[in-house]
Amino acid sequence: MEAIRRGMRIFSDEQRARIDYLSWAARHCIGSDKGCPGCGSASAELIRHKYLVTSLWECPTCHLRFRVPKETPQRAEELYREERYRQGFTTTLPSREELSRLLEIRFAGTEKDYLRYITVLQSVLPGGARILDFGSSWGYGSWQMSQAGFEVLSFEVGRQRSHYAQEFLGCQMIEDLRAVEGKMDCFFSAHVIEHLPDPNIVFREAAKVLVPGGYFVCFCPNGSPNREKMDPNYHKLWGKVHPLHITAEFMLWACERYGFALYEGSGGNATAEELLIVARNTV
Repeated sequence: MEAIRRGMRIFSDEQRARIDYLSWAARHCIGSDKGCPGCGSASAELIRHKYLVTSLWECPTCHLRFRVPKETPQRAEELYREERYRQGFTTTLPSREELSRLLEIRFAGTEKDYLRYITVLQSVLPGGARILDFGSSWGYGSWQMSQAGFEVLSFEVGRQRSHYAQEFLGCQMIEDLRAVEGKMDCFFSAHVIEHLPDPNIVFREAAKVLVPGGYFVCFCPNGSPNREKMDPNYHKLWGKVHPLHITAEFMLWACERYGFALYEGSGGNATAEELLIVARNTV
């Protein structure tokens, strides 16, 4: 085993992550459950194999695309809670000096500039509206939304990232969504749903915390079939940490299922790189 560990050190983080993924998939691919994690249908259709031991499937009922083999919700949560998942700027905690620079420029022009997200929020929400930032990582988005005049509560399962957001960016972190006091005007998530083993989680939580007429705002990578036809990198986006490929059709199906009415033309551009869903709570 020591020889194997020494050999692994010659690989980059990306290469080691791929090797770990392939090893995991090889151990779980035989007889793996192919039921749809979105609606439970057993009639999913194979879209493509990758690396022989993993594959992408699409549900004909809700049109969710998902990876097989699947991970259990408990082990998936463990991955993020213990922060074994790494994705550059999204998960790497900046030094105090780097954070000071980022705050000084208000993240403008960086990978985590939230201007386009905040513009969407300002188009539907009044100043001071209460927003739940679901999957807030180390707080870069929550901080920017707060600076834009919103009252933001932040939820992040990663312990170190949550602590960092609270201590160094002043984010109002919540450890348990059941402890949210009062109702929220907006449930917001950006590039979170594709990481979950069960996409219904975001819709269930949004339905619980939103006021009647409150907004569900979700951004995620576009997994729609039309995007597949034009994007040569399409199949690089689903894998170990992206078990779901979210389609515009699935988002429309899920919104209807959970009582969310699409807002003025929102519904996701099936050829865009990123899907945007803005919907109102009708329950």
